[in-house]
Amino acid sequence: MSEIKQLAYALGAQIEGITISETLSDVQTAFIRKIWHEHHVILFREQKAKPNEIIEFASNFGELDDHASTPFYRLENFPQLMEITTRRVNGRPSETRNVGRNWHSDYSYTQRPAAASMLFCVEPAPVGGDTMFCNMVKSYETLSKPMQKIVDELHSVYDISLTAGLFQRDLKEVEETRKLNPPIAHPTVRVHPESGKKALYVSERVSHFHGMTSEESKPLIDYLCYHATRPENVYRHVWRAGDLLCWDNRTTMHMALTDFDLTQSRHMLRATLRGEQSGFIVDD
Repeated sequence: MSEIKQLAYALGAQIEGITISETLSDVQTAFIRKIWHEHHVILFREQKAKPNEIIEFASNFGELDDHASTPFYRLENFPQLMEITTRRVNGRPSETRNVGRNWHSDYSYTQRPAAASMLFCVEPAPVGGDTMFCNMVKSYETLSKPMQKIVDELHSVYDISLTAGLFQRDLKEVEETRKLNPPIAHPTVRVHPESGKKALYVSERVSHFHGMTSEESKPLIDYLCYHATRPENVYRHVWRAGDLLCWDNRTTMHMALTDFDLTQSRHMLRATLRGEQSGFIVDD
């Protein structure tokens, strides 16, 4: 029997009584979907899972991304998993040791932004290494009606170059990644295809609004990010080994905090669910 424990006021729920390495029934899958849509972030604790088992579990909820837009970060032999780690990879420092350092939703700089992400904690940092999440549905709903009307008409231009820490990685790989992912515009307000809820879709990786200058856009981008990430709208996750944390990128943003020692081991595996075709490449 599965039980639900709310993690924070704004978003987040822990689901107990489900083992991710075991085959899910249709009833269990539907139950998880329901709780996920209600709480936006869901947590399974004290799990043991091999890479293929993480992939099999994630496949119950949609098409898995092969991470071709960031091909250098894939787990060897498992392209459906991104390796997010401070451990050395192929004899050199990991290129994912500093990912996620500003507020964002995953793969927002692609034509098929991630629908959802599932991050499995193999080894947490000894101290720190938390991840913060904010509720973008509530962010939209708590805007004034005039502001909602403004953002309803806008498109956010996402630029991978605004990823914090990007240029601290291998510069050759960074340039190739930028070529694979030119700036792209997505609606600033998205309607969730399953729940029907409206959510803000703007982050610190937005350079400007399509058709507006950077100078015109910046005050509004700054305000919307501030509004979305106020403490009362945030859940802060403290990682434990065996955590599988799943979030809906269409209704949340997240940020990986830099509050840990990068010389210490922290090792995660991420499966990514592909989202709907969206947006258009821009050159303004």
